[in-house]
Amino acid sequence: MISELFECINELTKKIDRIENDIQNASIIVIKEYINASEKMIENQSYFLSGIQYGIPGKSYLLTSKGIEVLGEETIEIGIFINDVINYANNPTRKVEVLKDLATHLQKFLESKNNTSA
Repeated sequence: MISELFECINELTKKIDRIENDIQNASIIVIKEYINASEKMIENQSYFLSGIQYGIPGKSYLLTSKGIEVLGEETIEIGIFINDVINYANNPTRKVEVLKDLATHLQKFLESKNNTSA
């Protein structure tokens, strides 16, 4: 009975490891897409990343041509910012939700960019 329980727990651990690996792979894609979007922005253009947070709540994050700007602070490299945001989410479910939020922001930004250039 106990050996079956440990076998079940080991399988759950393997599944969590696979999920964490998938989250990491998705994070890499999100980082690449954000960098690509940032590189295409003009200097004074920005996009507000509402609802995205890590650390102290209440900070505003803007996607710009320079990276992620935090109002009143230094610009953060996109890869560092996204990895920090994902790591701030303390469980796989929340990490997936954050990835979805980031992807939704990216989609909205690209749609608005396409609508203004059309």
